[in-house]
Amino acid sequence: MKYAYSFALVLTLLFAVPVAAADIAEHAINASSRDAFDTVSGWVRKQMDAGGRYSYVTADERNKVNAELDEMGQLFQQRSDVAHMSDAEKTMLFNSQEHVNAILAKRDNERLICKSEMPIGSHIPVKTCQTAGMMEARRRNDVQYLQRNQNSPQLKSGR
Repeated sequence: MKYAYSFALVLTLLFAVPVAAADIAEHAINASSRDAFDTVSGWVRKQMDAGGRYSYVTADERNKVNAELDEMGQLFQQRSDVAHMSDAEKTMLFNSQEHVNAILAKRDNERLICKSEMPIGSHIPVKTCQTAGMMEARRRNDVQYLQRNQNSPQLKSGR
């Protein structure tokens, strides 16, 4: 019984982080039940679409997240809540959840990344912070710009 309570607490904490900033934040999220899991998994799937919090997941990562969410959903179909799951089922649920959270944490557009850099002409470091989404959007725009202009005569004349 001790493991059930600690596992339920872990589930609540792991699912509460992405939900706190969501439009469903007013809902009481308790991922120890089927209904709570359905709410959170639906939100995660929606946020992986274009413009969502996890919109920069790769196709492979999206497939993995969806497969893990499907696996967790099957566990909740068999048992209505974590308290009724066996230890093996709880372990499977926890491992699947860890895989999903690792991918989502890596691709969270709202994750803040700070760097300390020395500007040109100065030895005084300056701290700059950007979200991961801003950095990825800039990287993708730069790649598109270079691909569009790689055969441009303006770029070739500089040789």
